[in-house]
Amino acid sequence: MKIPMAIASAVLLASTLAACSGGDGDGGSGSGGSGSDYCKDLKKAQGSFGNLSSGDLGDLDAAFKTFHKLADEAPGDIDADWKKLDTAIDTVEKAMKDAGLKFSDLAEIQQGKIPENVDPSKLQGLAAEMTKLGSSDFAQASKSIEAHAKKTCKVDLSGS
Repeated sequence: MKIPMAIASAVLLASTLAACSGGDGDGGSGSGGSGSDYCKDLKKAQGSFGNLSSGDLGDLDAAFKTFHKLADEAPGDIDADWKKLDTAIDTVEKAMKDAGLKFSDLAEIQQGKIPENVDPSKLQGLAAEMTKLGSSDFAQASKSIEAHAKKTCKVDLSGS
């Protein structure tokens, strides 16, 4: 696997996750309420999702943990969309682990270096898993979450 592909994959992952906080979705209905733990945690996470769009992967580990927590807390009417995102993130985390890649290694990859502990042959599997995050199913789930956040929690994840 060429190093630029690894960099492109890492950036794709960050931009795709940032897309979970962007878009113009208009679905979603109300449960959870703006005072719920889910809404409070979503509001706290709002800024960290935007940081991913800058291409800085330093906070990716924290963002993944936040996504898992929000998926666990999601109210019933948005639960399935969060499960789609959470399952995809689980798959990426497993592919990273299989390749010997830690979140702290992503900065090196962004600089065009493959860390010593990383199996270059397994980076292709990671790239394939990251590419799945660009699917229309994943994008639709992201849009639904953003619309639900705006309508139910009064949290604008679009960054605008």
